[in-house]
Amino acid sequence: MFFSSVLVQLLTLTGTATLASAGPIDKRQAATNVYTFSSPRSAEGIAARSNGQLLVSFFDKAELWSLDPATKKAAKLVSFTDATCSAGITEIAPDVFAVVAGQYGMSGGNKPGSWAIWKVDMTSGTAKASILKKVPESGMWNGLTTLNNETILIGDATNGAVWRMNVNTGNYSIAIQDATMKPGTGIPMGIDGLRYSNGTVYFTNISKNTLNKVSVDATGKATGSITPIWSNTIADDLWVGPDGSAYVATSSNNKIQKVAPDGKVSTAASVSGSTACVLGRTDTDKNTLYIATNSGAIASVKV
Repeated sequence: MFFSSVLVQLLTLTGTATLASAGPIDKRQAATNVYTFSSPRSAEGIAARSNGQLLVSFFDKAELWSLDPATKKAAKLVSFTDATCSAGITEIAPDVFAVVAGQYGMSGGNKPGSWAIWKVDMTSGTAKASILKKVPESGMWNGLTTLNNETILIGDATNGAVWRMNVNTGNYSIAIQDATMKPGTGIPMGIDGLRYSNGTVYFTNISKNTLNKVSVDATGKATGSITPIWSNTIADDLWVGPDGSAYVATSSNNKIQKVAPDGKVSTAASVSGSTACVLGRTDTDKNTLYIATNSGAIASVKV
């Protein structure tokens, strides 16, 4: 999940072929459009609430919106101050979410130290937002995932690191920093999508065309070596389902890749410009994958 609109421009400038190393196109399902945002437009992160509604963040505005797939109605919940964009979203307590927000723009580039974690509490029925922590040492933050009841993990695309942060105190430190997370040549962005599931952290590197995994302990520290799952496809954010299957948004080649627990990779759906995805949480949509795109469309597909 990292700023695919920026990526497209960077790829154009550098002359990099988006599909140069991708495998052959295989069969996939066509997705159904749920809703299309016009302004803001470039959807960057997506999360599901227990009541069936979705939360969507945006690269072109520092806002968080709510979307009801049943009624197809959307509403702005929060505007994040001192920021130009919002990114990763993760639930840290029942109906309480952490959201990444910071300053980035094609003209001015990334503003290190501008990135913060916001807490958005919706337990009262109205979204109440507050800054959990702003980190002066931050590079470009984007990927976000919940490690446990006290800790979130944050992907730093320019510093090539995973930060840990206590959601109660705001205390933070670097949990993992590795060459596999650092930017490659041509694109100044490394680690992008980030997801924790059952002792394993999965992450994409958008400039190196990789999807990787690593075992971690209760503090987020790596307990084994980082293992590549693939090294030939540009990927944004991802989601891991209850059966251990990972669904990866690949905006560059317009499909959702499914990585089964045995490592087999297949195509789950065809979605143009996908940036992030999440499985529904109610009995009626627990097998529905919702997909955010850089064109403002929110799509769905049965998986």
